[in-house]
Amino acid sequence: MPVSADAPPRRGGNLGFLGISQVVRVLSGLAINVMLMRWLGVDGFGIYGYVATLVGVLAFGSHLGLNKLLKREIARDESRATSLIPDALLAVTVSSLLTGLVVVAWSWGLDGRPSVVLASALAAVALMLRSQATVVVAAFHAVRRMALGVGPHLVGRLVLVAATAGLLALRPDVVSVFVAQLADGLVTLLLVLVVFHRRIGRMRRPGPASAGALARESIPFSLHSLFGSVYLSIDVILLQQLRGEVEVGIYRAAAVLIGMLPLLAETLNAGIFPRMARHLGDRAAAGRELRFAARILLVVGVPIAVGGMLLAEPLMVLLGGEAYAPSAAPFVLMAPLLPLRYLNNGFGMTLSSLNRQPARTRGVLAAALFNLGTNLVAIPLWGAMGAAATTLLTELLLTTWYGLQVRPLVDRLDIGSVLVRLLPATVAMTAVLRALPALP
Repeated sequence: MPVSADAPPRRGGNLGFLGISQVVRVLSGLAINVMLMRWLGVDGFGIYGYVATLVGVLAFGSHLGLNKLLKREIARDESRATSLIPDALLAVTVSSLLTGLVVVAWSWGLDGRPSVVLASALAAVALMLRSQATVVVAAFHAVRRMALGVGPHLVGRLVLVAATAGLLALRPDVVSVFVAQLADGLVTLLLVLVVFHRRIGRMRRPGPASAGALARESIPFSLHSLFGSVYLSIDVILLQQLRGEVEVGIYRAAAVLIGMLPLLAETLNAGIFPRMARHLGDRAAAGRELRFAARILLVVGVPIAVGGMLLAEPLMVLLGGEAYAPSAAPFVLMAPLLPLRYLNNGFGMTLSSLNRQPARTRGVLAAALFNLGTNLVAIPLWGAMGAAATTLLTELLLTTWYGLQVRPLVDRLDIGSVLVRLLPATVAMTAVLRALPALP
């Protein structure tokens, strides 16, 4: 079936399908983290967080940022889907195997515990499967048929939740967690490959030369992913090395919701990305798309941040129990990250889709270096609170950088007017939440 056989869905339809997928992702992720927090304890949750973060830092070497490159290129020429995707799968497979060796060597050298090394190896295999599936789903997004990826994603997440619960009941340790992730990745990959074959077309045979050329073309996206991983993950690694697993568990618990809620922004921006890529050189059209995204992102992000700051301690205790009450303080400090990350996601999407990926990469590189330097000072002194403070400061600086880079590409932003309109509702919500504890 040719890619363009179906009429492209309306914007609301695509966003709706993406929204369903991401809501399931957030809820299942929350359920899994609650299980881990309660069944593994603070120190076990810290070990899980360390392994997941280690793999996350090196994830750029697995997916190479190819999903973003593929979205942009296939959106501009949909007929290339059946030739680009197999090349991308070959490139991702080779790079993932090499990345897996690095993950195992790193965990063996820095930790050495057999259970941690085994968990790291399983996590690396799961990462490879997820990266391969992401490449295929990028084609669905590029041709504006987001619904094609929803079914496989839902099935995979159900497998993940069920396998995590079952395996933890049998053997409550971190190895069980990553076995469940491997099952999720395998099921999702098989299903998206079947859907691609039936709904997009038969893939041609991949070529090593063309796969290598595609990997080289994705270097700016890969570097952005590397720098972003360092920026978002180095704090956990430093906490593990400098303060221990309990401190990692406290910080990781505070970061659970902060890390998952930006998926809402990714949903919106993934739906807009293919259209934005078609607005290259049209500042007015690009501005309309970005303003549409920014309004929604701020309307969602600001109230969540304020509510999270006011309800931090009961929320942490609800999720993990009394042992996680100390996570409330870093959570309060990190809550303002949400609207900033929502905006940064929209700004970054605009830069990537309009051929300004190098500018986006430079900003994330600067953020990674700044975050690393400040964490080396803050974590030994203040632990999880220091890591939270440096993350917030870095995100604020990154927002400023992105805003400066985006301005020449659009006619106007109107961020200030959106914030002004949000102010009365935010103040009212704050008053209500502050009054709730006094109610009988």
